[in-house]
Amino acid sequence: MCQIQSSPTLKTIRHAKFINGLYYLHSFPVSNKNFVCSSIALNCNNNNAYLWHFRLGHPGNKVIEQICTNFPYVQSINNSICDICHFAKLHKLPFPKSTTTFAVIFDLIHVDIWGPMSIVSVHGHKYFLSIVDDLTKHMWAFMMHSKGETRSLLRNFITFAKNQYGKNVKIIRSDNGPEFCYTNLYNQYGIDHQRSCVETPSTKCNC
Repeated sequence: MCQIQSSPTLKTIRHAKFINGLYYLHSFPVSNKNFVCSSIALNCNNNNAYLWHFRLGHPGNKVIEQICTNFPYVQSINNSICDICHFAKLHKLPFPKSTTTFAVIFDLIHVDIWGPMSIVSVHGHKYFLSIVDDLTKHMWAFMMHSKGETRSLLRNFITFAKNQYGKNVKIIRSDNGPEFCYTNLYNQYGIDHQRSCVETPSTKCNC
């Protein structure tokens, strides 16, 4: 048995029975609401549902709706947002903003492969290679039948950037996929190949 007392008068307000590891509390009469709801420094009213959301361990909206239904003096709040609930459900903190900047196009390009696609194109393509310029955020997409075409497409794009824009690709950033491990190709053009750390999508692309 659990007894609930009023803080100023120490008068017993209600009892709660201990059943299967939980204390079951019956509905409070409206006349006792002043004993049940005491003000705390949350800039909320005593009978505010947002206050009870804090007190009861941040339950979901369905629980709050039941409280408002069973206890009419508790005022419901529509479209209320609890920052603590959002942070508690996050698996990791937000990624910090990148401070790395490049002043010339093709100084850094991001490459990645998507696929295999569940539906093959009319020409039999199952993958596509995406190339994103870090400065302009412009993207080029190349369809592929297999990942083995990646080397020739990268070589063609390096030549394309040189002939059409007069710029050299300096850094290529990719994931740790073996389809981007072309050390001889990068050494031939003097390109620095940067690979992202495992399970850190923030280091893959700053777009």
